[in-house]
Amino acid sequence: MKKFLALVLTMILLVSVSSFALAEDVTIGWTSWALAEEKLLPVYAGSADAFMADNPGITVDYSQSNPYASYLDQLLTAASAGNAPYVAHIKAEWLPQFLELGVLKDLTPYISADVIADYSPSAIEGATVDGKMVAMPWFGNTYAMYYNKALLAQAGIETLPQSWDELIEDAYKIAALGDDIYGLAIPNSNGVEAGEGYNVFPALWANGGDFLDAEGKINLTDEAAIKTFTQIQKLVVDKVSPTVGNSFKDLRNLFGQGKIAFYWDLEGTVSAAAAAAPDEAKFYEDFGCFVIPGADTPNGSGYVINHYLVVFNNCPDEIMPQVATFLEYMSDARVIQIFKDGNQGKMSSRESVMEKVFTEVGEITRVYVDAMKTARPLPVSGLHFMDADKEIVNALTRLAQGEDVAAVMADCQSIIQEMYDEE
Repeated sequence: MKKFLALVLTMILLVSVSSFALAEDVTIGWTSWALAEEKLLPVYAGSADAFMADNPGITVDYSQSNPYASYLDQLLTAASAGNAPYVAHIKAEWLPQFLELGVLKDLTPYISADVIADYSPSAIEGATVDGKMVAMPWFGNTYAMYYNKALLAQAGIETLPQSWDELIEDAYKIAALGDDIYGLAIPNSNGVEAGEGYNVFPALWANGGDFLDAEGKINLTDEAAIKTFTQIQKLVVDKVSPTVGNSFKDLRNLFGQGKIAFYWDLEGTVSAAAAAAPDEAKFYEDFGCFVIPGADTPNGSGYVINHYLVVFNNCPDEIMPQVATFLEYMSDARVIQIFKDGNQGKMSSRESVMEKVFTEVGEITRVYVDAMKTARPLPVSGLHFMDADKEIVNALTRLAQGEDVAAVMADCQSIIQEMYDEE
C-alpha cells in the first residue's frame, strides 16, 4: 500500500512539473512596424532578444510585421479575424479603432500594482477605458525645434526666439536671405503620411487655441484658430514656409541641405537629416534644437505621441502571466536604455525609468527631456481623430491655394463635427 501511494505521489509530482514546464515554455507573437524597417530593426528586435535572454522559456516571435504605410490596416484586419500576433505596438491615436472592434484584452488583472504606480496618472488614464486597462503605455515621442545655426547667424539673429511671435519674426528674417531658403516649415503632406494634420497643433496652442473646446466640441473657427490658420497661410504665400504637401521626410532632406532654418521633429531623426547634408560634419556643427516655443518660453507648445502595447483577445488566458512579464519588461529601464543607446529618443512615463535612464544625458537629449515636461498629449480619444487629421490637411491645401480662411475652417469644422457626432 505504501509503495502504491508513493507511486501515485510520484506521478502527481511529475504531472505537476510537466504542467509547470508547459506553462513556462510559451511563444508570444509580437509585431511592430519598426520591425519592418531596416534601420529600426536592430533596436526593436534587440529589445525582444534582451527579454528572451533574461526570461528563459518564453520565446518572442517577431517575424510578422508590415511597413508603416500598411501596418494599421493589416493589423485591424488580422485582429478582426482573430489571427493577429498576441501583442502589438500601436500609436495612441489608433486605440479607439481597436476598441470599436472589441478585440483587446483587459490587462488590469495581470499588470502589477507596483508597475502601475510607477506610471504618471495621466498615462494610466489614457490607457484605461471603463475601468479596464486596455493598453500598456510603452514610450512617448516628443518633438523639439530643429534650427540651423548658420542661417540664424546670416540673418543676424543672436538669440533663440523666446515666444511663438518671436519665432515667426525670425522666420521672416531668414526667408529674406534668398528664394530657396525657408524660415519655418510645418509638415503637412496631403495623404502621403498619416498624422500630419495635427502638426498645426503647436501653432494653435501657442496662439491660445485648441482642437476641442471645454464642452468637447470641435473648435477650429474661434479667434485663436482663425489667427493660427491665417498665420500659416501667410507663411506659405509669402514663401517663408515651403508649399503645402511636404512630409516629414521631405523636410528632413531640405533641412539637411541647409534650406530650412526652423522645423520640429524627433530626436531619433536627426541622423536622417544629417544623411541628406552635403557635408555631414558641417551639418552637426550647425545643428541645434530647443523646446518648441509657446506663448512664452519655457512653457512650450509641443506635443507627445504616445505609443502602446496591446494584447488581442486571441491570446490564450493561460499564458497571460508570461505576456504581462513581457509587457512590464518592455516598459522598464532596460528596454528604454536600449532605445536611448540607439538614439531613438523614446521616453517613458514611468518615473523610475526616467530617473535611471535620463539622469545624465547629452545636450540634444536634454532638450527633448525638457520638451517632454511641457508637451501635451494629442486629443486622440475620438474614434474619428485620424479622419479629422486628414480634414485638417485638406484645409491646409485649400489655404495654400489662397481660399478664404474663415470659409475653409468653417467647412473643416463642420465636416469633423459631423463625424464626431456619429460616435
